[in-house]
Amino acid sequence: MNSNEQLLEALRPAFEAIPEEVAHHGTEPPAPASVYVVPGHESALNPDTAIVVGDRGTGKSFWSSALNGEATRMVIGQQLKRIRLNNTLVGWGFSSETSNRNHPSRRVLQRLLDQNVNPEDIWRTVILYQLLEASGQTFFEGTEDWPARIQRVADNPEAEERLFASINEDLESRGERHLIVFDALDRLGNDWKHIRVLLRGLLRVGLDLREFRAIRTKFFLRQDMWEDQSVWAFPDASKLTHGRVLLQWHRADLYGLLWHHLANNAQSGPQFRQWVQQEYRCSFTEVTTSGTTVYVVPEAIRTQEVSQSAMLQVIASPFMGTNRRRGNTFTWLPTHLADAKGQVSPRSFLVALKQAHTITQRQYPEAEVLLHYEGIKKGVQEASRLRLRELQEDYPWIQQVLDPLQGMTVPANEEELHSRWQDADVVSKVLQAATDNNQTLDDSVRPYLPPHALENQAQEATLTQAMIEIGVINRTADGRLNMPDLFRVAAGIGRRGGVRAIR
Repeated sequence: MNSNEQLLEALRPAFEAIPEEVAHHGTEPPAPASVYVVPGHESALNPDTAIVVGDRGTGKSFWSSALNGEATRMVIGQQLKRIRLNNTLVGWGFSSETSNRNHPSRRVLQRLLDQNVNPEDIWRTVILYQLLEASGQTFFEGTEDWPARIQRVADNPEAEERLFASINEDLESRGERHLIVFDALDRLGNDWKHIRVLLRGLLRVGLDLREFRAIRTKFFLRQDMWEDQSVWAFPDASKLTHGRVLLQWHRADLYGLLWHHLANNAQSGPQFRQWVQQEYRCSFTEVTTSGTTVYVVPEAIRTQEVSQSAMLQVIASPFMGTNRRRGNTFTWLPTHLADAKGQVSPRSFLVALKQAHTITQRQYPEAEVLLHYEGIKKGVQEASRLRLRELQEDYPWIQQVLDPLQGMTVPANEEELHSRWQDADVVSKVLQAATDNNQTLDDSVRPYLPPHALENQAQEATLTQAMIEIGVINRTADGRLNMPDLFRVAAGIGRRGGVRAIR
């Protein structure tokens, strides 16, 4: 067995260890060894950045949970020293967890709005409550629930303002900052009306608190919330929006994530790291926190695509067929996993690789690679299924919109999509589903939110624009509508020369 064969055999456990669904749920911090610090995400992780916008799967919940974990925060902070996370306290302002004692649940928020409680009072209370818990002060002594705490803040505005000022002064004197993270903001309410009211109040409070240098708020927003202009209809909103950061994964980031996964696998890691050292004359830096050692991917194979492409050719077919005319695997894979805005979810990327490895082992055992090109194609199909299922969790209306399009071929004229939607009465069904699903909703269920613009303009063109906003379709140069393989394959929509659609 030559050295390359030994390497491939050593790497098999790492590919097998990729989870079936690479997703982060809840508020539990991820394992430190799973944290790959993307160089381009430094601004998003900086406590001074208030608005972070990302599509499903780009890392909003992952990073919000990682910032809230002490060990994971140290892993980030030791690699991004400029953002000074080593002296930053972090807590939850809102999350998907209904039992999180740091903030009220969706049901409690709904009850507060029904009682005409000022949303800004709600969020000032949430933030102040957490800051005071950390500092040990007793302003909320005797209050057992959120309504009582909020009432105390509303009745004592001067005392509240003094407390914020004194907490900020105390933090600054110790050279510290306190960051409050807000995630899962689509779960603030059961419909867009209530979500907008609460989110607008939250953003206004965040803007007001910008005057305090040691108190920071960070809001992770979905793309459709960012696009909803009515959310930003308050004075000086531009002071927040002008500094917003998009969570994006570039091709080099995706392959850097793969190297990170291989290097930090308990079984495969030692031999992979040794191989990188021998072949590329670069070493993995060790970051140790809470008894766990994380191996940081060297710059030479994290950002330089020439080296990344050469590394991939050792473990994967160099081309997506028997010759180069079928496409270079290094560029083909991210391209066929991209949404209509050119963005690739790291989840989709890793799931495609896991499936490619499984198919290669099962159907191409004689291949001298871990990832055979036919396996990679099947991996893209599996990633497409997963991505569509993920998308439906955030946008439950998407399946109703895609079902009537099965069997068509893209690019297509906009009129064809509209005709199919009209025949299936899609707009009415989406709006009715939102009404039906949210009547008896409890906190454990994600609300059914239709495209926000349908409220004012219930027509097919609104659906088209909503799908463009979330990256499901895009317009070609000649004005037609196209759908990337990532969604097209699982939706049963054809395209000449593309990966075969799932029927």
